Amino acid sequence: MAPASPAHDLELLQKFLTTLTVRGEFPVAFGGLVTGDGAPLTSFVGTRGQSLTGLLIEPTEGLGGRALSERRPVSATHYRRAETITHRYDREVFAEDIVSLLAIPVVVDGEVRAIIYGGHRIATRFGDAATGKALQVAQSLAWEYSVHDEVERRVAVIETEGGWLSGGTAEPGAREELRTLYAELREITRSITDPQIVRRLDSLRALVNKGGVAHPLATTVLSPREIDVIAHAALGKRNALIAVQLGLTESTVKSYLSSAMRKLDATSRYEAVINCRRLGLIP
Repeated sequence: MAPASPAHDLELLQKFLTTLTVRGEFPVAFGGLVTGDGAPLTSFVGTRGQSLTGLLIEPTEGLGGRALSERRPVSATHYRRAETITHRYDREVFAEDIVSLLAIPVVVDGEVRAIIYGGHRIATRFGDAATGKALQVAQSLAWEYSVHDEVERRVAVIETEGGWLSGGTAEPGAREELRTLYAELREITRSITDPQIVRRLDSLRALVNKGGVAHPLATTVLSPREIDVIAHAALGKRNALIAVQLGLTESTVKSYLSSAMRKLDATSRYEAVINCRRLGLIP
């Protein structure tokens, strides 16, 4: 896994805490990224003071520490009277007038990346619906982290090992790998909403598409979906498989292929692929 980017991780954490307050209907939410010592609280929504700022949540300590060590959501309807947690952080929690608290670990590739909390200032029982909504937020945050990690990993590989980016011509096997990577990157881009990651992926796709070969200026304009379909067709995939991987119907895939072939003045899907490569639309 690529090294985490603290600034990016913190930005996403703050964004998803706001989502937690809206989707999970929590008046207060806070959290922090996991370090070697625990999880210092750095991000807040709806807090009234500074009592929680910088507080280090250690494994097994308090509600969050238990969630960290057990890697599962832990809740307390009456935090003050909870008997299954230590009360090391009572002073800081009570300073915010928090009565009920839910802690959820954000797990990425089997490791806890962050801890998020949702709190109420009145006694609130966390049923399946409330816990489920909060868990969905944590899982979405984990997904965003994992996508960012994968983008950074692929960028690092291309920048450090991509001799073809420096003007060399890729060998046939390498070119096939680049084409597969290009199709995969287009799919990853479709599945995320973070604009920073999308921009990063767009830049990476442009690098992959160069392939060390100069292309004439493309004057044929294909839609993003038409390029998606052609990129997968270039890998020898049948329409049915392309439909499954792109989340489309087979008839829709055929429609995109027909439209692309018409724009490319191609009489077959294979000629469409060749013309796309000649124009520099796919690697």
